[in-house]
Amino acid sequence: LTLESNPDTTSSSCQINRVISHPTLPISITAHEDRHIKFYDNNTGKLIHSMVAHLEAVTSLAVDPNGLYLMSGSHDCSIRLWNLESKTCIQEFTAHRKKFEESIHDVAFHPSKCYIASAGADALAKVFV
Repeated sequence: LTLESNPDTTSSSCQINRVISHPTLPISITAHEDRHIKFYDNNTGKLIHSMVAHLEAVTSLAVDPNGLYLMSGSHDCSIRLWNLESKTCIQEFTAHRKKFEESIHDVAFHPSKCYIASAGADALAKVFV
C-alpha cells in the first residue's frame, strides 16, 4: 500500500519525519517538515485529513494507548496535544530550547499512567504529569 500525499507544488519540502499507526483505527499519521500532520486511511492509502500543526517542522508524533489523543513535537520548541476526533489542539507548551536550529526530537505517552515524555536537541529528556 502506498500513501498518496499529493504534495503541494508550492511547498519547499515534503520530507516525512515520522509515521505512526493508530492503535485501534485503520489510520496512519505522518509528521512533515513543512509543518503539516497528515492522516491516511490504511485500507485505501488515501489522504483523509491534512492540517498545519506547528510553526516549524513537525518532528515527532505519539497516540495515547486509548487512541483519543495525538501528541506532536516540533522544532518550534512546542509540544501540542490534539483531540483526534475533532483534530483540534487542546494544549500547547514549550518543552525544550533550540540547539543548532532543532528542538524536540521525540515525544511519547506512558502505556498505563498519566505521563508524557519528550527528548530534545538540548540533550534533555523530560517527563510531564
